[in-house]
Amino acid sequence: MLHWFYKAMVPRGWKDTAAKVASFTAVIVALNFLFSRIYFGAWLLPAGYLASSAICVGTPFVVLFFLLVRKQARLQIELSLKSRTDPMTNLPNRRWFMSQVRSALQQDMRGVLILLDADHFKRVNDTYGHQIGDKCLISIAHRLRRSLRTDDIVGRLGGEEFGVYLRDTTVQQARSIIMPMLQPIPYSGGPSFEHLTISVSLGAVQTHHGDDLDTLMRLADDALYAAKRNGRARIEVSTANDDRRPDPEMFRDRQSG
Repeated sequence: MLHWFYKAMVPRGWKDTAAKVASFTAVIVALNFLFSRIYFGAWLLPAGYLASSAICVGTPFVVLFFLLVRKQARLQIELSLKSRTDPMTNLPNRRWFMSQVRSALQQDMRGVLILLDADHFKRVNDTYGHQIGDKCLISIAHRLRRSLRTDDIVGRLGGEEFGVYLRDTTVQQARSIIMPMLQPIPYSGGPSFEHLTISVSLGAVQTHHGDDLDTLMRLADDALYAAKRNGRARIEVSTANDDRRPDPEMFRDRQSG
């Protein structure tokens, strides 16, 4: 309820701000006039009194009110953003990633779900420390942002694992999109170790309209560990979901409806 109130009250542009300030000021002046009538018994009050009431009482109060509302609305937006963002990499967190992919699976006819995991990441932490490990993860996130398209969905799932959903994409197309992720990713280890690199392994699965995300995550995870077993710094694709192909006509009817 409060969220709706703040959203409605936030000024949007100078015209909207002026209209809201004038409306609230008029309400305050009207209430002041009514209370004066009740206590003093006079309906006719001097115009100067009403004008000074609006200028000295109504307008400052209303301006202060809208400043507080605007500040509160910005705070709510900031908290909402923090609740769905991984603070280290600034990528969406696991909860937000999963919710976005679930929504996309109900809209897209096809896509590709990919899980990525940093290779030998424990060795990075053990050798250089967790601070350098954090820089390594930030570099992976940066490479992901540069590699993916605007409509694709990406998130940090936890630890050194990331998730990607490529919308309206086949596995063959996904290979070319994700190719930069198979190249060594540079990161800095400080003055003593300035030129470090890390590789990532990827597991992918073709998705179809209406697929269950939990099942897809399991299949992509199996493919990811196959990539780890087969030498790392590579992509493996699960074929367990390939036989489930939706009827294109059914999807087209649903979109037109």
